Amino acid sequence: METITFYSYKGGVGRTLALANIAIYLSRFGQNVCIMDFDLEAPGLHYKFPQLVKTTDIRKGLVDYISEFMHNKVIPESLDEFTLELIHPSKTQGEIRLIPAGDVLSAGYWRKLAAINWHKLFYEEYSEGLPFFLELKERIRKEFNPDFLLIDSRTGVTEMSGLCTSLLPDKVVFLIVNNRENIEGARQILRSIQAVERLPGQKPIGVTFALTRIPFPEEEKDKVIERQIIGDIQHFLNEPVEDLESQLNVQDICILHSDRKLELSESLRIGEEGVTKETHLLRDYLILFSKIIPNTVIVPKLDSILKEITANLLDHPDKAQEELEGLVLTYSHPKSLETLIDFYILRNAGRKKILGAFQDLWMTFGIDNPKTLSKYVSLFMNWELSSREEPEFELAIVEKYLELNPEDMIAVERRLAEAYKKYDKSEMALEHYLRLLDVIKEKSEILGEILDIYIKKERPEDAMELFENYSDIIDMDISLRVKKVEVMFKFKAGTLQEMLELLDDGGVTEKKLFDEKPSVYFNVMKRLGRLEEADKRLNMMLNEALRRRNDRALVEVGRIFYSLDKAEEFKNKILEKYPDADYILHRLDREPFYLPI
Repeated sequence: METITFYSYKGGVGRTLALANIAIYLSRFGQNVCIMDFDLEAPGLHYKFPQLVKTTDIRKGLVDYISEFMHNKVIPESLDEFTLELIHPSKTQGEIRLIPAGDVLSAGYWRKLAAINWHKLFYEEYSEGLPFFLELKERIRKEFNPDFLLIDSRTGVTEMSGLCTSLLPDKVVFLIVNNRENIEGARQILRSIQAVERLPGQKPIGVTFALTRIPFPEEEKDKVIERQIIGDIQHFLNEPVEDLESQLNVQDICILHSDRKLELSESLRIGEEGVTKETHLLRDYLILFSKIIPNTVIVPKLDSILKEITANLLDHPDKAQEELEGLVLTYSHPKSLETLIDFYILRNAGRKKILGAFQDLWMTFGIDNPKTLSKYVSLFMNWELSSREEPEFELAIVEKYLELNPEDMIAVERRLAEAYKKYDKSEMALEHYLRLLDVIKEKSEILGEILDIYIKKERPEDAMELFENYSDIIDMDISLRVKKVEVMFKFKAGTLQEMLELLDDGGVTEKKLFDEKPSVYFNVMKRLGRLEEADKRLNMMLNEALRRRNDRALVEVGRIFYSLDKAEEFKNKILEKYPDADYILHRLDREPFYLPI
């Protein structure tokens, strides 16, 4: 029997709900679980199972058990009258047995609680409190033989919380919120847990931290803030002390993100029949569970379940898929997710399902299996980068593959750079393009991609440095010379004479510039005073777009008119000749434009 205490320095952090979810989780994997409510002043464990137990069902509990011993010097013969069976064991499910605090609706409960002399129980000479509770733990083991005993501890610094965190448990799940009072209190309690003298044969108490009530980070900047919060808390907890026995070494802190629906009304994320609804908090619970529940508990049961499901794969593929999806949703584990991914790929289940399963595996457990990484990268290399279906590729998975397989660098890194560019993450794309530039033989295309990013990010100095360092390649490539014209004219990165030489003698003809970069062409012609030919080309473009009634082409032509300070001319012409002119003008009036160059 493994004993795990759920403790928090202050209330309101989701401690009891976390315990209830893990109890259901363990039960569904065939583990017998006993849960005990030690929060005697504010008992509430039974409220987390409204479908399984009512408050009026409770007649006796832990307070009654302690009271009989304190006042009558009698230990009851059996624990049965102090417990309730919430879930009966079956072939596929373990039992959950609750030892509640007691009948909290009766005045008798509070009288008995007030009459317990904790000082006498723990601090007087020959006090019997410690052996009494150790004997209670042993009776639970003998009478119910649970695989796990989960204790919901009293908050703060009390006799009961000390008992729950120092004497009884093998592990403590320590839940905190991000404020100074909680973190300072947590550090003091953790130091006391570390310093406690264990009984012969007992291992040191393992502690898992969980930071709760943190909003889920929707954007990268929020993820950075979250990582900073975790780092700050770790730094505070591990602050050096003179007494080395009190020195902490907290390496890992789990996150239980806030759930708006739970703030309005608490409910289990994992119910008796499975997951009630997939949420960020559910994923957080699964990560927390993976930290405190050994694989030896889950994997044997999981293997038999997966074997049973996949045995029907060929004869009943739809049923097998439904059962696999249900297993993953309810009891996510790397092995079940990897099996589902293989099944999806085999059935060609579609981009959304396949990439979604990979995403769940990556976000919850990470991906360490080389074969799984290779499967993902194979899809990444062969599928379209963008699709109307979500999700997009998770490029961090590809990054990990690249770290482990440097021999595939050129092909995968090139594709990775393209993906970052496609997903509008130009700085990450630039990083990979620059790495490729050092190793790839044919550099022209990569130079073009880098220059496009420099132009988009308005980094003319970097672009000009690239022109200088790779002048031999750029001078031989007309498209790269066009980009050089664009940089020089757009950012005034050169003298007028240098620009003229590039146009007149550098092989960048007006036609080539017009074909590749119309907007640059018109602004260059304006700058050089060559307006007659430019106006003729511009009006030809406008007339062609009007003839084709092409909204997209009209918007592109309109952008050029606007950038040349010819907005009024464009408006007059389009209002006269195009029925949907208002739509085109509305779009253009909402867009920012580069100042004429």
